[in-house]
Amino acid sequence: MKTALITGASGEIGAAIAREFAQNGYAVAVHGAKNFEKAVKLAEELQTAECTAFPVCGDLSDPAEAERVWEESRRALGHIDVLVNAAGISLVDFFDAMKPEDWNRIVSVNLSSAVYLSQCASRDMIRRKSGSIVNISSIWGVSGAAMEVAYSAVKAGMIGMTRALALELAPSGITVNAVAPGYIDTKMNAHLSDEDRAALCEEIPLGRAGTPAEVASAVRFMAENPYITGETLVVSGGWR
Repeated sequence: MKTALITGASGEIGAAIAREFAQNGYAVAVHGAKNFEKAVKLAEELQTAECTAFPVCGDLSDPAEAERVWEESRRALGHIDVLVNAAGISLVDFFDAMKPEDWNRIVSVNLSSAVYLSQCASRDMIRRKSGSIVNISSIWGVSGAAMEVAYSAVKAGMIGMTRALALELAPSGITVNAVAPGYIDTKMNAHLSDEDRAALCEEIPLGRAGTPAEVASAVRFMAENPYITGETLVVSGGWR
């Protein structure tokens, strides 16, 4: 059985990714941190649907915790074929008002966590000469956004890491890709007013927000294609 570790599975996009993999025959480890109870409920939901799922908790911004999460997941699953780095937080504020602790936190949660877990994955996958890593970036990592400078910066960092790590791991048969969602209908966008939402949808060629399930299907596509690596797939309804 193929296996996958999904970080940030307590969030809507992470949960959708876990469902996508589990419903397509993967055994999954579903990670949560502060909202770990949501990861537990997701694992129970998947188990009820006769899928193989295990919840795992840990603060991935701590390298020791990231390694523990990887090892705990690996023991539960036997091995890990796919790592999806979906853990993340947002920060909406004026750049000149951003506090150092806000910057440090968004870097730690969004970027450092992906670095630490990808290191763990690299070691195991190199030994097995196979595997896939998919990083969840954002359209703001591609084009940037006012009022979200820090978020744009760390998501751009994930894209840079994706390209470089793909080159390093390709000789071992490992693929590394990124998926960059556009405007997705999730609670992370709850700060937007109805007027802002309508204005965004007018800018999107397909005329609507995306869904977590649509992001999830893109993630599985990137994970399973053996000849795509170092790429960033933008899932935005044509919006740039």
